[in-house]
Amino acid sequence: MSQTKEYDVKWFILFPALAMMLGWGLRGHIGGGPFGAMIPGAMVAMSLGLLLELPVNVIAVLTVFGVVGIGLGGEMTYGQTLGFLRIPETVLWGTIGTTVKGSVWGLLGGAVLAMGFFFNRIPKKTLIVAFLLMMVGMFLGFKLINDPMIIYFSDPSNPRPESWAALLFGAIALLIYLKFKISKAEFKIIFRFALLGMVGGGLGFGLGSLWMVLGSLLPDVIFNSWWKAMEFSFGFLLGAFLGVAAWLSRKELKSELTNESKPPEIPFKSGYIELGLILVAGLVTFWLIPKTLEPFVDAANNNDGFVVGFLRDVARILVNYAFYGFLFVLWIVRFPKLAWQIGITLTFCHTAIDLFLDFFPEVDTLSPFTMYFLFVLLTTAAVAAFVWYFSQKKNAGRNMFLLLIWSCVIISFSRMGINPEKLNIEGLSFSQIIFGRFVVDIFFAVSALLLTFVVAKK
Repeated sequence: MSQTKEYDVKWFILFPALAMMLGWGLRGHIGGGPFGAMIPGAMVAMSLGLLLELPVNVIAVLTVFGVVGIGLGGEMTYGQTLGFLRIPETVLWGTIGTTVKGSVWGLLGGAVLAMGFFFNRIPKKTLIVAFLLMMVGMFLGFKLINDPMIIYFSDPSNPRPESWAALLFGAIALLIYLKFKISKAEFKIIFRFALLGMVGGGLGFGLGSLWMVLGSLLPDVIFNSWWKAMEFSFGFLLGAFLGVAAWLSRKELKSELTNESKPPEIPFKSGYIELGLILVAGLVTFWLIPKTLEPFVDAANNNDGFVVGFLRDVARILVNYAFYGFLFVLWIVRFPKLAWQIGITLTFCHTAIDLFLDFFPEVDTLSPFTMYFLFVLLTTAAVAAFVWYFSQKKNAGRNMFLLLIWSCVIISFSRMGINPEKLNIEGLSFSQIIFGRFVVDIFFAVSALLLTFVVAKK
């Protein structure tokens, strides 16, 4: 993208909207849950950094806060909530549920993402306490609203644990603390991102979920990817509103952040240290915590004792993505140069994990002596090496964005091998091939090409 042009509001709306739309669609296609939500989080953060023409080290940190902030909402369950939209009697309740869940997703996600702008300005103690208080707020939301199902947007006859109130309480605790600990100008921007994120998330998920209603009324049409239409709409509108927040804040952000010092060149030998550190971070994230804490939480769910129940509640927060996000922030507090690896490599790592599990669903994911570990290690190591290489070059932000886009798109298209009969188009009409069989894949390819054109344009 041009280094001199002043982008107008339409770019601030369309570019992050398109980036997050693709990221959100990929999230549902190659890796769900909070780790899958890191994809749109990284993409929207990088799009904003490029639009604002921020220094590359600021964009790198912003990417980490993007994957943390948007990933947080991925803990929410909403399959049963969307199921309400297929039943006329429960359409309204389902729509309220998706609107509420989208709103809190955007509220907390927007606030955390915006904190990344001020990573080098907010005292590290303040940053750490803010995340700890956010997790305390989440704990209260679980215990006061979600666990007792005071307001419940899933099926009571087949209950699933909800977390929308946990995210809401976490966002409130975070914002109240920051209100009194950072400058008025900084808080104004963070609150703006939180507020517009809430509006964009509410409209995106609330209106986007109505595709499910339309799908229930049109069961026999060729196009039936209504779930993906919902995801694309959610991503587009949330990305657009975050873009508006960036546009409204552009003068303050550019004037304050464009003078941030760039990191020094990293000697070649430091590359091994960087790759070693991201290996440790990946093992902690995707192996150590799942191996040690998640089994305890599962076992403790059947124990009603007070002590075990308390420990279970604590461990429940430690296996929540909020704790993983907290660890990501601690990593870059200690090792700021690791930001690109956290934002890009760990985001990709989960897509590799998800792809392998779809091919081999019975694999033991907790054993390091399997082809599963080798596949994930090799593919992720390749991306980590590219991240290290591009971080040394000019236009690092642009190249990192393209690396994430196409590595995820390649993983997406690789999934066709899971169900080879999808490639059998014998007897299908042109419309059935385009709008029925491959519409989502075509959408991914076109969106990725458009983003590539925008990012690479001089």
